[in-house]
Amino acid sequence: MKHTLLLLLPILALAGCATQQSSTRGTHPLSREMRQEGVEPAFFSVTDKDTEMRMAVRDARGSVDKFIAALQSPAKTQHDFEVKKPFVQDGNVEHIWLSHVTYSGHRFHGNVDNHPKFIKGLKFGQHVSVNPDEISDWAYIDNGQLVGGYTVRVLAGGMDEAGKKKLQTQGNFRIGNE
Repeated sequence: MKHTLLLLLPILALAGCATQQSSTRGTHPLSREMRQEGVEPAFFSVTDKDTEMRMAVRDARGSVDKFIAALQSPAKTQHDFEVKKPFVQDGNVEHIWLSHVTYSGHRFHGNVDNHPKFIKGLKFGQHVSVNPDEISDWAYIDNGQLVGGYTVRVLAGGMDEAGKKKLQTQGNFRIGNE
């Protein structure tokens, strides 16, 4: 059964994504192709077999202790701490950024920062939790520079210069080398 990974690009947030069965939603089969739907932000179709995206998730999970340390004792230049949580419902997996993140009880807590496309009953701004080993990404801004954001970096790597510039302008960050 073929699945497709969708990455939403909210205007002021970082990227979010969803996995779904392509037979039920008619998603485009090409990897990382930008799609537009109505007035919602653009999203990217990325196959679940995308090796770079899988490695990005693995790297985010493997370095989550760096994120936790910064979140618990942020420098004055560090802000906009977010984690990406996978939500599962009826065969769909939608990866959504959580903003206003805190860490307690060995879990992240934050607010849904995208309007879910496929997860019914989940609302923008809703407070939810996620275990560190379940996240699909983490990110924060340090002195204007994106830290983490592994899935964002994969997407940016496939963009032309104009697309990268627009992403960085909308996200109010610079993507450099980590």
